[in-house]
Amino acid sequence: MPSLPAFRREVVVALFLGVVATAAAEEAVQVTKLRTPKVTLFDCKDGSKKADYAQKDFQAPWPVLAGPSDAGLLTVKVGAEQYCVRAYAVETNKPVAASSDCGALVAANQPRSGATRGVGGVDCKK
Repeated sequence: MPSLPAFRREVVVALFLGVVATAAAEEAVQVTKLRTPKVTLFDCKDGSKKADYAQKDFQAPWPVLAGPSDAGLLTVKVGAEQYCVRAYAVETNKPVAASSDCGALVAANQPRSGATRGVGGVDCKK
């Protein structure tokens, strides 16, 4: 049986690790909402379209595992699978800076909005 000072040290270490784990969980970036009625899920390795995910089926949050990439994609975990989504198509709990996607059509009949993350930014040439 550990002595009292050793037991205290173990308790302090356990509490410290618990606080660090909680802080890390709070700092994690997560997708909290879909901005469009459906969002395209891409294969992160080859960029191919895997599926469309309907807003009505969305269950928050989706953990963001990486990104945004140079193509403006976030790697997210949906259920047990990993996919990539366009950064401008989702809302996150923390700001995510995405590079400009000059060829994107968002609400095709509407003009592009400065509030649409990564779409038609200053990097695009006319």
